[in-house]
Amino acid sequence: MPHIVIKTIKGLSHEKLQEAAEQMVTIVNKTLGKPEMYISVSVEEYAYDEWKEVFSECIDGKDNLFVKPGYTLDDL
Repeated sequence: MPHIVIKTIKGLSHEKLQEAAEQMVTIVNKTLGKPEMYISVSVEEYAYDEWKEVFSECIDGKDNLFVKPGYTLDDL
């Protein structure tokens, strides 16, 4: 029962976030074979000045990070 969390900078429309969430469900269903009824998606929005904390907590040095960003904490 996958739960996906999308963390992003504030400013995207509700419609765009909804579209992204729905596409995540489709992708997880297709690639992992999980029924859509068991997949959930939440969105957490942050101000730009809060992103360093998110980066440090969720990205920097994490072993479970499958796709790494093209920037570092120093770039923020």
